[in-house]
Amino acid sequence: MSLLNFEKKYRKSLENQQKILEKIYEEISSKAPISLKRRDITKAILFRMKAYYDNQDRIKKFLNKRISQAASDFFVEAVIFYLKLVFEKKGIDFEIHSEKRIMLQKGALKPDISVWNNNEVVAIIECKTNFSRNRNNWEREFKKREDKLKAKFKSAKIFLLVLTSEGWPGFSKNDKKVGSQYFTLSSKWPTKISPVNFDEVIINPIEDLFKQIISLGRPHK
Repeated sequence: MSLLNFEKKYRKSLENQQKILEKIYEEISSKAPISLKRRDITKAILFRMKAYYDNQDRIKKFLNKRISQAASDFFVEAVIFYLKLVFEKKGIDFEIHSEKRIMLQKGALKPDISVWNNNEVVAIIECKTNFSRNRNNWEREFKKREDKLKAKFKSAKIFLLVLTSEGWPGFSKNDKKVGSQYFTLSSKWPTKISPVNFDEVIINPIEDLFKQIISLGRPHK
């Protein structure tokens, strides 16, 4: 068997990822209940991120890599996956985009996630795995983005979603925006999460963020 025939197996596994993702979406949409009163979505996202990081660690070990592939895009995709499902389940007629310019001028925002009602932005979500490299300036930069958003869409909401507080001090416990505008999913790095410690590691369930966005929409007629 030729080298390319062996390689074909790996290429096929990559092609199947998208197909499996769509199939899981369809199965959840048709068979699984979606509740924002529990923390199942938060747990699903954390488990997905754990699987991603665990796999990256194995690849690093096998190939003697020092740095993993960036997890930020995978995190954004996981959040969009479940927000899209929630909209469908709740009958909310909003569109979700990633990295879409919300203004035409130079320096326009391209949020990680933007939620649109026709041509109006109703909410954006900025997603970070953590703030280990920007632990001192994140709030200043976030405020600048919020000001840009409000200058164009005065009623739009902006949220900051961080995967883990490990590796940086985390949000201040006295900050009233925590749990309403600032969200941290886990106190532990994803590879340290297990079904046993879920109740201990979850800080701000993503369901509370989704509820706020849903409140901005109206169900399909």
